[in-house]
Amino acid sequence: MIAFLRAVALFVGAMLLQWWWNTHLAYWGAAPQFLLALTILIAARRGAVPGMLAGFGWGLYLDVARAELFGASALILTLAAYFIGVARRQIDLRANGPLAATTFLFTWAGFMGLGLLGLIFTKSFEWCGWVAALLTPFLNVAAVSVAALFWDARGER
Repeated sequence: MIAFLRAVALFVGAMLLQWWWNTHLAYWGAAPQFLLALTILIAARRGAVPGMLAGFGWGLYLDVARAELFGASALILTLAAYFIGVARRQIDLRANGPLAATTFLFTWAGFMGLGLLGLIFTKSFEWCGWVAALLTPFLNVAAVSVAALFWDARGER
């Protein structure tokens, strides 16, 4: 029961953190994507299925928060968790270096995936802007590194 309550607190707390940060601290569209970073961390630590469940739920939240292209964020986060879950068999994602590099690459893949989904369904490439595209991967790496420190300090692997 305690583990379930912790998972619910993490799920809701991450959504609140994402909303608050994007509302108050985002400059020129650049802000860490905490929900992507935590989806990657959960998939790296727990496996593909828990990461996919969290990513799908967080993706639906992001889709409701944004009015365009409903379902795209849920798809992107679910696919990211799946591929991280598969990659953790070949890459030691418990180490901070590979986790950071994977987060950096998956942030770019997420931007391109959202853009391509926009191109397919709305006939326009959904672009976040150059500042966000260049800074957000670094912010996500910082977010996943801090989250991994807290995760590992609690003794959860």
